[in-house]
Amino acid sequence: AIDAGDFARAYSLWENEGQASGLSLAEFQQGFAETEGVEARVGPAGRIEGAAGSRYVEVPVDLTATTTDGRVQRFRGSLVLRRSVVPGATPEQQRWHIYRAEIVELPDAATTPGAR
Repeated sequence: AIDAGDFARAYSLWENEGQASGLSLAEFQQGFAETEGVEARVGPAGRIEGAAGSRYVEVPVDLTATTTDGRVQRFRGSLVLRRSVVPGATPEQQRWHIYRAEIVELPDAATTPGAR
């Protein structure tokens, strides 16, 4: 969604209609103002864990972002996804959402345009 410029959709993938990102939609979108494109490689999901009417799963992710000036940035980490399983939960609450992200930029990530 970010690569397609659909920031509202990307924001909505966060829990509580995007609020779990810790940002407003405008702040979230502004964070990608200098991003030309994003590629995500998602690894295999971990074991699904249960707690208090919720299910959680951790998913590893590698991200490559290209800025509007051609720099390449690489990030690595994981996303923790959550969904509700309580009786009466809405379909939206039963859908997997990003609960928490633990992603860091790799120290040697910035490269010059065209470099690999």
